[in-house]
Amino acid sequence: MCSSRIKVLQGFKIGNRSTIVFPLLVLFTILIAPAVARAQSYPGQVVRERNRAMDEHDRAINRMKNDAKAVNQRRRNLFPQINEDFKRIQVIHNEIVRMLQSDKGLNYDRLADLTDDMKKRSTRLRQNLALPEPEKSEEQPTHSETIDDSHMQKTIVALHDLIVSFVANPIFKNLGVVDAKVVNDAGANLDQIIDVSEEIKREAKILGKSASK
Repeated sequence: MCSSRIKVLQGFKIGNRSTIVFPLLVLFTILIAPAVARAQSYPGQVVRERNRAMDEHDRAINRMKNDAKAVNQRRRNLFPQINEDFKRIQVIHNEIVRMLQSDKGLNYDRLADLTDDMKKRSTRLRQNLALPEPEKSEEQPTHSETIDDSHMQKTIVALHDLIVSFVANPIFKNLGVVDAKVVNDAGANLDQIIDVSEEIKREAKILGKSASK
């Protein structure tokens, strides 16, 4: 009788374990199947993303090369005008400096004409060199309320420093230069030269009118 009960109990345990294990296997298969599918497809997605990123990078590099090539060709085509404006800016600068050093004082009418030409030459030179546009600022330029000969001389010295820095820029030794710092420095110098030239012209006209009274 005891042996019969043992067999019955053994049969019960075996049958109960099978009853529990099989549903667990089914549940595990259901849960793991999507993960396996994702694992199988994920490497393909990674490869596609990587290839897409590489293609975009290559396109960006090609655009940069093409843009640099176009700018270089433009500068070469416009070299006569670039060279003319570059030399003229230096001639104007030298005349203004001589005027500053003269014992006769400043000729305001002539100074207004020279700085007007300086501004025009600088603006055209900036366009022909295809320099990047400066960041726009919401701040409005401020002008000195006191416009006199002393202030004018200080402004001319500031213009002199800007032009000395500008003409020494490596871009004029090699028009094909693409170094970002060199190009940005040239653009920043020209922007300041244009602004200061306009300021001198404006104040020279005011002082010229006052002197003629």
